[in-house]
Amino acid sequence: MSASPSSSRTLPVSLPSLLLALCLLLAGPQAWAGLMLDETTPPRNLHGLVDFLDDPQADLSLLDVSRANAPFRPSSERRDLSFGYVPGVVWLRLPLQSSAAATLSWRLELNYASLDEVRLYDVGADGVRESRSGDTVPYAQRSVGHRNPVFEIVLRPGEQRTLYLRADSRGSMTLSGELMSAHAFEQHSQKGYLVHALYCGVLTALGLYNLLLFLALRERPFLNYVLFMFAFAVSVLSLNGLGAQYLWPHAAPWSNRMLPVSLTLAALLAVVFARSFLDTRQWLPRWDRVLQVLCGATLLAVLATLLLPVQTALQTMSLTGLIVTLTLLLTSFVCVGYRVPGARLFALAWLMLLSGAVLLALRNFALIPSNFITLYAMQIGSGLEMILLSFALAARFNELKRQREAALQLNEQILAKRVTERTLALELANQRLSELALQDPLTGLANRTALQQHLEQAIARSQRRNELLAVMLIDLDGFKPVNDQYGHGFGDQVLAEVARRLRHYLRDADLPARLGGDEFVVICENVQTAADARDLAKRVLEGLDTPIYLEERAVRVGASIGIALYHGEDDATALIRRADAAMYRAKATGRNRVHLTAEPD
Repeated sequence: MSASPSSSRTLPVSLPSLLLALCLLLAGPQAWAGLMLDETTPPRNLHGLVDFLDDPQADLSLLDVSRANAPFRPSSERRDLSFGYVPGVVWLRLPLQSSAAATLSWRLELNYASLDEVRLYDVGADGVRESRSGDTVPYAQRSVGHRNPVFEIVLRPGEQRTLYLRADSRGSMTLSGELMSAHAFEQHSQKGYLVHALYCGVLTALGLYNLLLFLALRERPFLNYVLFMFAFAVSVLSLNGLGAQYLWPHAAPWSNRMLPVSLTLAALLAVVFARSFLDTRQWLPRWDRVLQVLCGATLLAVLATLLLPVQTALQTMSLTGLIVTLTLLLTSFVCVGYRVPGARLFALAWLMLLSGAVLLALRNFALIPSNFITLYAMQIGSGLEMILLSFALAARFNELKRQREAALQLNEQILAKRVTERTLALELANQRLSELALQDPLTGLANRTALQQHLEQAIARSQRRNELLAVMLIDLDGFKPVNDQYGHGFGDQVLAEVARRLRHYLRDADLPARLGGDEFVVICENVQTAADARDLAKRVLEGLDTPIYLEERAVRVGASIGIALYHGEDDATALIRRADAAMYRAKATGRNRVHLTAEPD
């Protein structure tokens, strides 16, 4: 980091310049009372060493400030050298004297990279050496190639020189710094660059990691996070001077506009990221509309930082950043209440950034001391924020994945339940269809098909168990006159009542069936004797012989019952045929009676 050839110049050693230098050395009260420097002098903080002079109109020249009555005041009167936002320029004065035995090179560093322009007037017996630095000065024209304003001071043995620093900035006038030897400066500078390299490395690693996650998962919040991080990284690089050194060294004087533009753009992308990360459209529709309006306003602020004067652009940046940060912080708190995935880590991340921004703002306004914590509060807060947001993205993705898996399992359970229900309904429907296929629709008794199946099974059981089986064939007496007199509808009601009485007077194990018309069949298993079969038939006959009351009418129908007993020699058809023959014999002998085929006629 050596001085650029064009960055520092010495006025020609002519009689006028020598006279000017002599006047400057003898005019001020600081003559012969400078800071003594030698080979063992450690780095010295400028606070307490320099005198300062406010120049609100920026109309003082070197000759004006070097006069004996120039109103310089000692910096020891102040807490530090952070002047905040002040109009005009500020002058610093530092007299030096070398007590070293050899020529030594020193470095004077101001540790705030965002100063617009700093001019050093190095006054000695050989004339005035003038050099420049600051973020509006092209990197190649700076006194020393460094991210901060740095100046080289060369002192010969016993030489006395007076340094006048003229600082001009539209931003915060932070003039804290150190005077140190060239060797100490190299060590100090390397440590500073290492810290910033670690910070940029963390941001780069997080950005690439989340970019790969976006490419793999196609989740939009990851891309929005990467864009926000990129814009914020540009603003931080602009703030700490690394951008002007490495990314846009030839962009001066536009380099001092990069900070408000990039930081306001980062605020816009932060709102976009927050909407997608917190999914406010689903969880908080009203807040989402507010964030949409905030996006539009922040976009206008980005355009304003491109067009407005730098100082106004910086004010716009500060106001926009404050509004966006507070709004997103409040939104995250509301989302925590609604249990939005990742909202807690999101809120904590924005608290870190807000804390860093507040500390930096308070330092810029000279309300708190300027030290390592306050000077790099934005980098510390933003670094913690980026890490927490990356964790929040991972936590959000895992939570959404868990919710999707739970929803999938629930859907599978619902689907399985529906399949089970539909299967059961289908089985019931099939059972119902089967029942309808084996059931007489008028009486609800078994039909011919069911009768045939049941009788064949009953015959098989009778053979296997060696039990007596009885088949009754019932034909109603007097049903046709009722049907003709009162109509088929009334006749159907009579048949239904007959079926009900059959179920009532028969045993639970007996099967009544309707052959058709007014004919019914009853299958009676496990009959002990023929007399038992006859007694059961008589009970049925007595039940059917009682009056039937329907539609305020009383009708009476009797029945003729024929009984056939199975002893192992007949099939189902033959057994029903024998019962039918017995029924006709009952009718022939006077109706409304029972006839058993086993009895002799």
